[in-house]
Amino acid sequence: MLLFLPAGAVAGDILDASVTHADGHYDLAIRARIDAPSAAVYRAISDYSNLAAINPDIRVSELLGTSAAGVSTVHTVINVCILLFCKKVEQLQQMTHPDAHTIEAVTVPEGSDFRSGFARWQLSSPTAATTELQFTASYEPDFWVPPLIGPWLIKRKLVREVAETAAYIEALQGADRP
Repeated sequence: MLLFLPAGAVAGDILDASVTHADGHYDLAIRARIDAPSAAVYRAISDYSNLAAINPDIRVSELLGTSAAGVSTVHTVINVCILLFCKKVEQLQQMTHPDAHTIEAVTVPEGSDFRSGFARWQLSSPTAATTELQFTASYEPDFWVPPLIGPWLIKRKLVREVAETAAYIEALQGADRP
């Protein structure tokens, strides 16, 4: 199931998105253009104690610590509502930064509402003032998701969340400009 949005999308737009489901696992991919330099986007998405500033559905965002090897342990609580299905989702993740354009997260099942999970945020700079975000993830929830419409609902929610986050990052970037 893959949805391609218009190729002439403007800054802050979702360029394409997909969600697939098999054997309890969800694979997600989304590509978005954000009207902000990649360094500003990277700072915003890696400011683990302040993620609520760029996504209002995040209720708790805590940086629990960072190891000598640079692995950050992050705890989040997100209020997720899709149609009439609402859930407070907790996640504990080990965050790494392989390079200045990539963040990777491995879900720690203990302390999470997921049996497993991996996510990657990859940034590129088509221009000095715009960033292309490629987000990919694979999760196995430890909670019930409506089986027949789950992928469609998750995709719809994912697209909305990334679009809202892009708008918040753009607004923060605009507020930082002289």
